[in-house]
Amino acid sequence: MKAPPLALGAGAGLIALLLLSPLTGKTLGDLGEARKESARLAQAAALPDRRPAILPDGMALGAADPAAARAAMMARVQRLAKAGGVLVEETNAITAPTGLAALRIRVSGAEKAVLALVDAFEREAPLMRFRSWRIEPIAGGVRLTGEAVAAQ
Repeated sequence: MKAPPLALGAGAGLIALLLLSPLTGKTLGDLGEARKESARLAQAAALPDRRPAILPDGMALGAADPAAARAAMMARVQRLAKAGGVLVEETNAITAPTGLAALRIRVSGAEKAVLALVDAFEREAPLMRFRSWRIEPIAGGVRLTGEAVAAQ
C-alpha cells in the first residue's frame, strides 16, 4: 500500500516541528526577555532627570540656592580670617556649573596665618576647595587670591 502524498507531507511537517521546536522555544524566550528590557528602558527614559549626587551625604552645603551657598562660604572665610588674624580684602560671587557655588577670595596677612586659613577652609566639613589660587608676597606678609568652590 502506497501512502498518500498528503500523509507524507504531514509526517515530514511533524518531524520538522519536532526538530525545530527547541530552537523556536529559545528564540521566543529571548524575544520575551528583549521586550521586557525594552519596556524597562522606555520606563527609565520617561522618568525625570535625576542628577547623581556630587558628594556623599553631609559633605555638601545643603543650601537651597547658589546665593545661600555663597553666603555660607563667605561666613566660613570671615570666621576663619577673624580667628587667624587675616584680612579679607575681597569675596565676590563668580559663575559655577549647576550644583556648585563659587567665590573669588582675596586675603592677606602673615604667611603662616594665611596658609593656616586655607588649610582650615579645606579641612572643615562641609567640603569646600580652592579650584585655583595664587600667593604673592606683599609688605608684611602674603596675599592669597583664589577661587573657592563647594557643592550646594
